[in-house]
Amino acid sequence: MTRPTHTAAPKAPPLPLREKGMGVRPCKLRCGASLLAVLLATPAAAQIIPTGTPTADILLSQALAEHRVFLTCSALDPVSHAKILQNWRRDVTAANAILTANKVPTDAIAAFAKAADPAILMPTADTPWADVQALCAGRPDWMQSYFQLNLTVLELKLPAAFP
Repeated sequence: MTRPTHTAAPKAPPLPLREKGMGVRPCKLRCGASLLAVLLATPAAAQIIPTGTPTADILLSQALAEHRVFLTCSALDPVSHAKILQNWRRDVTAANAILTANKVPTDAIAAFAKAADPAILMPTADTPWADVQALCAGRPDWMQSYFQLNLTVLELKLPAAFP
């Protein structure tokens, strides 16, 4: 009995690399980051009004970007999603109180509260599934980061932003 000979599959072309200075990762990760940037450029996120304290502005923007990923990528796991949503709402409430106590203009507080709304942070129902997958693939460690508390907790970090 003769054995069939196997021929090697043609070698796939190499995956495109990130631009110079950005590391060496496959395009799909870069594309996920690009998608994140596009999703963050929504009208609600673009209307963040400066608080008057650059450090606070950075923390608020960072927390919004992180929770856009956390809320979106946890959406298929009801238990994790509910916990992330509950914690985010508590953190937003605390952030609003900290901003108010530090006499941040009310229009800036209202803009943050609007941008922090989970319905605005998560993609709309008509967002293609491939776009959601790309967003989550751009941050494959999101769950580990969240549950190890490697994230921006505004209640803890925001008070230090004000003199």
